Amino acid sequence: MSGSRRRGLRHTIRFKLAAGVAAILVPLISLLNFNQYYAAQVVRTQVAESNQSYISLYMNQIDGVLEEIDSFLIGMIVSDPNLPLLDKRQSEEQAALLKVQLSKQLANEIARYGTMDEFFIYSAIDNSLIESFSLRPSYSERVAVGEELVRLLSLASVKSPPKARNWIIREIDGSYYIVRLLQAERNTYVGAWVKAESLLVPLKLIDLGESGLSLFATTEGKPMMHTTFIRENEIDLSFAKGGYSLSGKPERYLTVGALSKQGDFRLAALIPEQKILKGLFNLREWNMVVSVGSILLLPLSLLLLRRTILLPIRRLLVAMKRIGEGHMQGIPESSTSTEEFRIVNDNFNYMLSQIRELKIHVYEERLSKQQAELRQLQATINPHFYLNSLNIMHSLAAVGDYKLIQEMSRCLADYFRYIFRSGASFVSLGDELTHTRNYIRIQELRFPGQLSSEIEVPSYLLELAVPSLVIQTFVENAIKYAFSLEKPFRLTLSGKLESDESEPRLLLVMEDTGGGFPQEVLERLAEGRSLERKDGSRHGLWNARRRLELLYEGHADLKFANRDSGGARVEIRLPMKPFPKGEDDNDAECINRR
Repeated sequence: MSGSRRRGLRHTIRFKLAAGVAAILVPLISLLNFNQYYAAQVVRTQVAESNQSYISLYMNQIDGVLEEIDSFLIGMIVSDPNLPLLDKRQSEEQAALLKVQLSKQLANEIARYGTMDEFFIYSAIDNSLIESFSLRPSYSERVAVGEELVRLLSLASVKSPPKARNWIIREIDGSYYIVRLLQAERNTYVGAWVKAESLLVPLKLIDLGESGLSLFATTEGKPMMHTTFIRENEIDLSFAKGGYSLSGKPERYLTVGALSKQGDFRLAALIPEQKILKGLFNLREWNMVVSVGSILLLPLSLLLLRRTILLPIRRLLVAMKRIGEGHMQGIPESSTSTEEFRIVNDNFNYMLSQIRELKIHVYEERLSKQQAELRQLQATINPHFYLNSLNIMHSLAAVGDYKLIQEMSRCLADYFRYIFRSGASFVSLGDELTHTRNYIRIQELRFPGQLSSEIEVPSYLLELAVPSLVIQTFVENAIKYAFSLEKPFRLTLSGKLESDESEPRLLLVMEDTGGGFPQEVLERLAEGRSLERKDGSRHGLWNARRRLELLYEGHADLKFANRDSGGARVEIRLPMKPFPKGEDDNDAECINRR
């Protein structure tokens, strides 16, 4: 092999990559023991998933109990005849008798729902509590919770009733309680509470180890119990829903949990990592040595890869970025590039010069094609009822109804005046609606008593620009295909501003009471396929969609659907575009009969 060929081989990317990979992999294969890390991850994941299932199951059971208590309280509000009496002023004897009856009723229910620590009824009239306790809470707990409930509810009745739709968490004298408050009458509240620890029965199915434990925590990660243990071990309880976390010092704990659907709290289980990994801890020191050795070798490998691969690729990416920004500049030559990158750079620069020459020609050809297609689509929008309009005029003249003949003549004059000037791509929304009213009124005269309409568009939208004849196209399609003489037909059109993430848009909604779109047409429209007929002509809906694509360059949105109550629904979303003030039109408006 000649010397020049050997030198060329040394400059190829294959040789440099092989040398770089060998320099990295040889020491890594002999030092790095990836199995330890992978095995630990697998064990953690399996243990987390297994315990997550049990925690979720138990959380669902707790939620079921709370939901059952919710149902009982709501049923009590709805059906108990004594609660409304408590909200009224009564004599002391009547009030005392009523409270005794309610207290007995609560006592029966607390025995039935053994999970709860207390059911209560609060009356804001005399600031009193009617309570019934289970055997679990001590006297001091009953007093402390009762005082907090009276304070909370008396404050709520003065300012505003509590609006919490779920169970709330209250910390009282260092303990956490789960409380439910519901307003029965204006001055009457019903509710229940249970100490958080009372819901946390031992989880016998989960082996948490000697130092493992289960607890309730708030959604912010604040523990409701075992606070000292959590703080001393620096355990993080603010992990995401459905996942697990590792935290704690000096011993780490795997934490899994499940959110309650009934309140802002979660059930969590803490499992010591030492119990999970057990024998895998013996290889931790060896892994540390392997990691340190790999880190020391990594800079040398990165330096080699940077000079041979990263820098040439970076120059290529910078050149591509400049092209994306519109700067048609090539890649400068570099003496340090490998043979393969030099060939890539040369061919890239050559293709760039070809693109530079072809770009203008392609753009001009594409623009001419779009303009021609837009003119063709506009040319296809012609009135389809010219002969029918003449027949209507003839019929009205035959019966001598000159008033309707005058109205019909005026509407037709306005209609055709608008059609003859509709060569412009955009018109004001007000002019388009005036034209649409004229068209609908002509159809009302053609089918008296069978067709009605309603147009509701705020006046501040009338100066926005819309494509000419776009609204009439959908109205005409509805009357042509959905209207029948068998039942009255109603057409509604509404407009408003709609805000999205980028900019506000004009939303136009058209609905009718016809038979709706055929399923095949809806599928074709949803897929953007053509609606070409057997005679080669295209459906007006397809023409309207194509016009919107060309005029707004894909920023307009058109949706077709059928209403649940019957009939079709069309939604048009257009970017806001003010219509420039020009010469005033003197088009007469036909009366919109609703």
